[in-house]
Amino acid sequence: MRHSLSAAILVCATVLAACAPTTSSGPSPTSNQPNQPKKGGTLILARTGEVTNLDPHKVPAFTSARVFELVYSYLMRLDENLGVQPDLAESVPTTSADGKTVTVKLRTGVKFHNGDPLTSADVKYTFDRIIDTKTAAVARSFFADVDTITASDPATVIFNLKNPNAALIAYMAHPNTGIVSKKLGEANADLSKKETAIGSGPFKLAEWVPDNYMRFEANKDYYVSGQPYLDGIRINVVPDESGLTAALRTKAADMAIVTDAKVAKTLRNESGVTLSAKPSLSYNLLFVNTKRKPFDNLKVRQAIAYAVDRKAIIDAVAFGEGEVTGPIAPALANYALPTSQYPLYTRDVAKAKQLLQEANVGPVSFTILTSTTEPVYGKDIAQLVQAQLGEAGITIKIETTELTQYVDRWLKADFDMATGLNGGGPDPDFYVYRYFTDDGNLNFVTSYKNPVSSEAIKTARATADPAKRKDLYTTAQKELVNGVPFIWLFVGRDYNATLPTTKGFTHLPNGSIIYLRQTWLDK
Repeated sequence: MRHSLSAAILVCATVLAACAPTTSSGPSPTSNQPNQPKKGGTLILARTGEVTNLDPHKVPAFTSARVFELVYSYLMRLDENLGVQPDLAESVPTTSADGKTVTVKLRTGVKFHNGDPLTSADVKYTFDRIIDTKTAAVARSFFADVDTITASDPATVIFNLKNPNAALIAYMAHPNTGIVSKKLGEANADLSKKETAIGSGPFKLAEWVPDNYMRFEANKDYYVSGQPYLDGIRINVVPDESGLTAALRTKAADMAIVTDAKVAKTLRNESGVTLSAKPSLSYNLLFVNTKRKPFDNLKVRQAIAYAVDRKAIIDAVAFGEGEVTGPIAPALANYALPTSQYPLYTRDVAKAKQLLQEANVGPVSFTILTSTTEPVYGKDIAQLVQAQLGEAGITIKIETTELTQYVDRWLKADFDMATGLNGGGPDPDFYVYRYFTDDGNLNFVTSYKNPVSSEAIKTARATADPAKRKDLYTTAQKELVNGVPFIWLFVGRDYNATLPTTKGFTHLPNGSIIYLRQTWLDK
């Protein structure tokens, strides 16, 4: 077996900056830096949206994923450039010459919050649980190539693959792959409750008052020396994003997660508040349920695509801070096709009407499902689409629900069309495999089948050559845009806002708050 950085290098090649080896996650608390971290204090984080469920493997909602990052640990993590770095793994995993054996060496001495040691048995249990179809795990498709997992000794885990997987090591950093205790999992069929939210991450969940706040205490036995610096974190849920400005202005919050560009615009002009904005890897889009009439007709879906004005949507809901996107986000510059290459992206209401006539399905009317909080401007997008499609003679109703109800409906594919915000990652496979391959675990959302794009995506996953992968993803993107299983709209900005007293936080463009473990309060 040879040491291989191929997967890590491949992932890094897809983003703007290359991987840089790191040996720590932040400055030492005993460093001589003028701005050295101070220990102690409770950071108040304000955001909209509540956790829908605490099972770290089953819930796709961003609100839940952010909590998982505090409570659980991961084999790998992403650095500030979205490079893949070891976390629970003591070094970058090694890959065999044929790409079918990946060996992970674990840190020793890691403990769960209840004091139990974390060993390879827990890692094996976690990934076996993710792969098991009965779990209905969000990340299952990422590990579809895994045949068996072996815990050869307490600190070694071996992933035996059916096919090479160029993105596998990067997937070990996904927020839905938190390592859970085998003992706890075998004793509790349901890991969605506060009592079972026991990981080995930097913070312990101490209290949860739904729709109000979550309180976390520092894990004093955390495996990164000296971290976390904070004594704790309190996540306060505010009813709407306008409340975030007030919380920061009055110093009722030290930090806020912002998703509404309108609020971000206000915070930019707020004295004493620093707004960080990074090009997002998350897709604003419309899910199209191709199982339901009239969306089972390709011409109807294409007519809708022609009638949508993406630029107008970006200007209205993101104040121009965004880029039109296809199935691969523009930030993945090595793979994303320019959207100018997609004929369906040039708005043409006459063409939309013509396609509807050719479809011969009669008057087209349907309902758009949207959530109150994820994204917060989902209803605004729905209203804009309602007006735009109205010009082509299409009638739309809008149904708005709380996030928990929305997620339940989404998981049952119980909608005609739905607004959505999909998380992306540093490799195209993160996003496209699970939705757009025939056996992808999220394919049920739209029931879209296309053997050409499916095969191209599967082949790209098993291909290490970036040039060949680019060709395969070019095929997949063109097929998907023409087939309209989703109507991709735009990628915006990932925002967070902090007071000057909040130090050391690393803002990742995927919205992660994993680096609260190295954040400290200068007060």
